[in-house]
Amino acid sequence: REGERERGNVAWTFSYRQAAPPRTVAKAMLPPIVVGFIFLVAVLAALAWLVYTSQKSSKPSDFFSQAVADVYQLELGWTEIDAFYDMKDKLQEEYGADAPEEQSEDAPPNPWLRQVPVEQKNELKKALLRRTLAGISRMEQVQKDKPGHAKLWHTKLVSEKFWESLLEAEKSVNQEIESCVAEAEEIETGWKEHIFPQALHLYRLQRQQQMQKEMEKQEKNDEKRQALEQVRAAEMAKRKEIEEKVRQERAAQKAMEQLIAEEEKMASVQSTKSNKSTGKKQVPTTNPPAKTKAKKK
Repeated sequence: REGERERGNVAWTFSYRQAAPPRTVAKAMLPPIVVGFIFLVAVLAALAWLVYTSQKSSKPSDFFSQAVADVYQLELGWTEIDAFYDMKDKLQEEYGADAPEEQSEDAPPNPWLRQVPVEQKNELKKALLRRTLAGISRMEQVQKDKPGHAKLWHTKLVSEKFWESLLEAEKSVNQEIESCVAEAEEIETGWKEHIFPQALHLYRLQRQQQMQKEMEKQEKNDEKRQALEQVRAAEMAKRKEIEEKVRQERAAQKAMEQLIAEEEKMASVQSTKSNKSTGKKQVPTTNPPAKTKAKKK
């Protein structure tokens, strides 16, 4: 029995394992050259991205590219220029053969103009004024367009070719004005000092007259529009009046029908009440029982 007891008693042993100290992980240190190279690549990538986005934002859209031409479109007043030279050539053919040839330095470049009558010379002067007016009109157009296109050129929204064509057009207009001034001096000595102010004054008068005509035209259009609006308003008011009249007639008809229906209903109720009251007052007409006479015997 003692042996069984010893075998039955199980001896439990507990072993405690002491925890091992944590192991430290060695950090991998990159060489400074590699770190600097990575930093340099990141900076270059950021700069490239900024340049790409700026170029993409400044690049004109397809619609803008189609709307803006490749070169600046401007034509001189060739109609007025050709008309002036045609008249001048015609007068030279007519009066140039009889004009004396002057070889002095102070002689005018076209001595034949002295032979031209005053009336025809005035017509030539008018033709030159019309030519100068056409040049001033083109000059104003260039001066009006240049500041806006300069901003577009600085922001790369228009090409270098377009900007150079605008400058070339400006140069051509200035040369045309100078040519008109030189022609004025040939026609009449000293007129070169006055032709441009005269043409500019005439140009402004024409602009004022044109603006006045446009204002009068706008006023007429406004009057027509107002008259049309008044007619439409009158038609609308008449239509509303007719609709209101129809609505009132329908409302009156409906009210009449309701009144008739109520009257019929009241008549029906009164008829029913009268029938009931008449039925209560009626006494059944039955003969009273005959009295039986007592038999006397």
